Amino acid sequence: MRRRRWPAAPPPATEGIVVHGPVELVTSRDLSLRLAEVVAHPTGMLLRVELTARGRSADLARHETRPLDDPDDPSARWSYLAVNVQVDDMEGVADPRHPHSTSKTDAADASEYHSAPHYWISDYPESGTITLTAAWKEIGLLPRTRTITLGPNPSMRPAR
Repeated sequence: MRRRRWPAAPPPATEGIVVHGPVELVTSRDLSLRLAEVVAHPTGMLLRVELTARGRSADLARHETRPLDDPDDPSARWSYLAVNVQVDDMEGVADPRHPHSTSKTDAADASEYHSAPHYWISDYPESGTITLTAAWKEIGLLPRTRTITLGPNPSMRPAR
């Protein structure tokens, strides 16, 4: 298995084709995580993920993603949803692009944290399947792995 990292990058400007979604990865009282959709492009695929944390998990998520103003503060830590993607014989960490996070509190003080990161994977699987592993142990999300069948890339034009 070859290792690589998929850096946070925008997808191509051309429209892609939705090939899968949504898929629930985690559903519990405090956490829900889903792969909202996979969008195929000729040069790769865009994964859109949605995370919602409630209660203590939401409080922890807000703490983990807070701005870290003082570089000399030893208690300042930062973490986020860790996503690992396997495409054929390559596996690696995918960096989030523009994660949008919002938090809200209702009248009963039950808090909620929501984030919707996008991941650009510059390869589309020849096998038609990907394996996605997601975790954020700091907020109580243990690693969850799911193999997802996408099929052939519909945005590839056949050779003439």
